Amino acid sequence: MTKLSQLKIDPEFQKQINPPSFEETHQLEMNILKEERVLNPIITWNGYIVDGHTRYQVLRKYLFIPFEVIEKEFSSRYEVLAWICKNQLGRRNLTPEQKKFLIGRQQEAEKNSVGGDRKSQKAKSEVQNEPLIYTSTATRVAAEMGVSESYVKRAAKYARGVDAAEEAVPGAKNEILSGKLKATDAKIIALAQLSKEEIHAALDELRKPKSERPPKNRLQKVETTSEVQNISESNESAEPPVAEDKTGSSDDVPLNFRKSIQGHRRELTAPERKRLQKSIDNRFYRPKKDGGAVVMCEIQGAQEDFARRWERCFSDYPDLLTDAENKEQVQKYMERAIAYLQTVKARLDGGATH
Repeated sequence: MTKLSQLKIDPEFQKQINPPSFEETHQLEMNILKEERVLNPIITWNGYIVDGHTRYQVLRKYLFIPFEVIEKEFSSRYEVLAWICKNQLGRRNLTPEQKKFLIGRQQEAEKNSVGGDRKSQKAKSEVQNEPLIYTSTATRVAAEMGVSESYVKRAAKYARGVDAAEEAVPGAKNEILSGKLKATDAKIIALAQLSKEEIHAALDELRKPKSERPPKNRLQKVETTSEVQNISESNESAEPPVAEDKTGSSDDVPLNFRKSIQGHRRELTAPERKRLQKSIDNRFYRPKKDGGAVVMCEIQGAQEDFARRWERCFSDYPDLLTDAENKEQVQKYMERAIAYLQTVKARLDGGATH
């Protein structure tokens, strides 16, 4: 019989799973206590949990509750990741964003699992449109999920954009996949081509109400040769790639996104020149103090949000405070935060002397 202490958490496996809400976790906990056992087994691979992370966290609070562990065999980590995504896609309460993300991750995992290139040596030496020996991964996933092949390929790009956002801004993935952060799929795809600083700025714009966002601009190529396409499942037929268009459209991104038109810089529009001038003015002229109350609310909200998100992480994943490797990472981020706050304190102390 497997002991609870023998189970291990793989961060990559865990982050594929949509975290339950506080209410869902509480309800699961109440059900386990009522039944005095865990109804569904915990699925593992080489001792690592692949399904049952929330049940595992509940069991750590109630060590007397009996549970079952089923060890599955997989040929590789990629096969495990694909299985996790397919298992999650079987849930009924997925948001459209979660479904797109999981299909994209499944496509990537299965493609890596089979080694990517499936052409024979003869086919590689002949014309490029020679048929593949095996059905492509995208075709296979599309048939399994009941969507088009192009949708699956674009979903993989969408998933990469979500991952880029999460890497730059922890917590952004949940904002996007829960639907809290409203953005077109083209904007999310484009995030994968931006630096972390630009992703920060782009997400800040997307969090604003539409009425407060800059005037809309057509999504351009993001300094790459790859084309960003709409991923809407309601219009899966082939659409022209989002490219240069002077008429404007709802498929827009914040101005912080890098843009170019056929390799040439375009002339700024009147609204863009106005915003640029305003940015320059704000930099060289002291802002009025009558907006201080609004800014102070922003400072307070950021502080409260920081504390709330950390406490939520500690509550959902207690091993952050007990596992040696996790503690080392938490310590590193904590020291960064402390160092920054110390610089703010120094600036405040310096200002007090004037």
